[in-house]
Amino acid sequence: MTEESENSRKASETYQCECCGAALKYEPGTAFLHCEYCGSDTPIETNVVENVNELDYMQYIHYFEEINTQNTHVIKCRKCGAESTFDENMKSMECPYCGTPLIEADAHYERLIKPSYLLPFQVSGKEIDACLYRWLRKLWFAPDNLKERARCSENLQGVYIPCWTYDAQTETGYTGQRGVTYTVTVGTGKNRRTETRTRWTFRSGHISLFFDDVMVPASKLIASQVVAEIENWDTENLVEMDDRFLSGFVTEKYIINLTQGFDIAQGKMAAEIDSAIRRDIGGDRQRILSRDTRFDNIKFKLILLPVYMSSYSYGKKMYHFFVNGRTGEVTGNRPYSTLKIVFTVIWGLLVLGGIIYWMNTQ
Repeated sequence: MTEESENSRKASETYQCECCGAALKYEPGTAFLHCEYCGSDTPIETNVVENVNELDYMQYIHYFEEINTQNTHVIKCRKCGAESTFDENMKSMECPYCGTPLIEADAHYERLIKPSYLLPFQVSGKEIDACLYRWLRKLWFAPDNLKERARCSENLQGVYIPCWTYDAQTETGYTGQRGVTYTVTVGTGKNRRTETRTRWTFRSGHISLFFDDVMVPASKLIASQVVAEIENWDTENLVEMDDRFLSGFVTEKYIINLTQGFDIAQGKMAAEIDSAIRRDIGGDRQRILSRDTRFDNIKFKLILLPVYMSSYSYGKKMYHFFVNGRTGEVTGNRPYSTLKIVFTVIWGLLVLGGIIYWMNTQ
């Protein structure tokens, strides 16, 4: 059997119940596959990773086709363009982002880097309603009946989101200016006043910083700020990649590739490097005139993060929410109650008017 046919076989492999032959699905928060028909469980033997193996970035850039890649069965949504992989246990083939039915004819194989680790789903779908309700209670000016309209339904979908992490040792030489503020008195008579001025002196130096696990979500369909809002990921509990944890869920193909991800990571590192330069310059104010950063010993890994997503309609408009599959933390867009906003403004004006009237009568 060729490598390509073997990878194709693995991509379509299902896990069947030894008791009744039905398809098994991973049960969130457990370490077993569950049969929905006869109720039996099949253990998944796995251990939390103690020593994470980081991969060499430059080696992958030069020898991408030869190391740790696989032919992956990908289906593209005709409406929104999302590209995902589905296991054979899925009862429906719908895009997790827009709900459009997926067509098998749109499927194709791509050579992709294999994920190294994942965080399995910890929160079950049955618990999402409670998570959503707690989130809704914190929303100001939300319509009173929103919690009923936004209840989870069969549209709830669990999706593994790809995410790159990067390590790098950085060496940065810089030039800049250190500003020390002082005050002087100028003018005479009525024009006499105090001014704050800055005395600038030239500075140069060198900054060494090591960056560990700079995370870059590889999805363009879930905005990076959305992932950031639910990013309390317990990466210390990563487990080695095991397709059994994917059974019954959707896995999004990475859209941001390895080099694009590192470009984004460099931007995140640059912000921290600038902060370190300013601390090194010292003084009251700082100017960075030039910087030159070298990135050494670059390492990376591709991991999968569990996210529940769903949508609901309110006032003829669709709203989406996302739930961290490990912690139950929720984020998303939401409607506002115009009546509540108007009432609050009127109430505020009345209170302000009462205070002004009271002050004028004293």
